[in-house]
Amino acid sequence: MEVHHAHHPNHKKKWSEYITEFFMLFFAVTLGFFAENQREHMVENHRAKQYMQSLFEDLKKDTALYSRLQIYDQNQVNKIDTTISLFNANIWNDSTFKLVYSVNLKTLGNITLNINERAASQLKNAGGMRLIQNQELSNKIAAYWELSESIKNAGMALEDLKLRARDQSYILFDQKYYLDVTNVKLRSDVQLMTLDSKTLTEYANRLNHIRNSISNVRMPLIKRLHTQADDILIQLKNEYEF
Repeated sequence: MEVHHAHHPNHKKKWSEYITEFFMLFFAVTLGFFAENQREHMVENHRAKQYMQSLFEDLKKDTALYSRLQIYDQNQVNKIDTTISLFNANIWNDSTFKLVYSVNLKTLGNITLNINERAASQLKNAGGMRLIQNQELSNKIAAYWELSESIKNAGMALEDLKLRARDQSYILFDQKYYLDVTNVKLRSDVQLMTLDSKTLTEYANRLNHIRNSISNVRMPLIKRLHTQADDILIQLKNEYEF
């Protein structure tokens, strides 16, 4: 028995159909690319705002510290000036002995300059700086970090000067005369351990070196750092609406 197979004619696509399919595929791929790119852009913007929020909070703490440091440093300079004047005059009585012992307290003390580096570490280590689109802001942040490193180095040099002066102060000031350090109460018979002019002059010279380091190096640097921090805070408020 002879079997006849039906032949179905193949549908030949027109060029217009090929072109239509090509453009549909092209648009689908392009749309997917733009959607993914937009998603990544939104994620990066969110991450950038988180980094800037951390930086904003760190800078607010830093500026509060700078304000305290400026007051503390000025008080130290005033105490040192008084001590140097007393040593140079070299006129000693109950009143001058009590005064020099009083100003000696915290004359060589220090407030540690602990700049907050939480946000700085995140931005540097995670490559977060590239997320800051505003180049001016990015430059200001980098300049702030650079200046903060200079202040750290200046602080270490100043602390070394203070340590050397403290060592010499032990042959001048007798701690037994302090009855109450907190409220600055002294014994009535207070006096220096030595009035040797060479020893007094050497100590005064050390204090003067410290004074110059505070007045001419540290205080101007902290003032600049404070100004830079305030400037960045203002720009962060405007840029990210904190």
